[in-house]
Amino acid sequence: MAVIQSVSVEPDCALRLTFADGATGVVKLGDGIHREGVFRQLADPTVFQQVKIGEGGRYLEWPGEIDLCADALWRAIHDAARDRATV
Repeated sequence: MAVIQSVSVEPDCALRLTFADGATGVVKLGDGIHREGVFRQLADPTVFQQVKIGEGGRYLEWPGEIDLCADALWRAIHDAARDRATV
């Protein structure tokens, strides 16, 4: 079970995350948040910068009931690291 300890906003709709297990990395949300649907609101930099760590570090949240699961974010960081290692 992934637990987020810190989050900071990076350029181009990205987030730098640190997890309780020591994992760190950047998750780029750019393309995904410019589509239709609830995540479209995150394309507004003013909204995107309002990210907060949810209860127990189990998710990230934004105004408007938008959230992302810590487990999915942890997996995205590890998948990206694995992909870089195999290139």
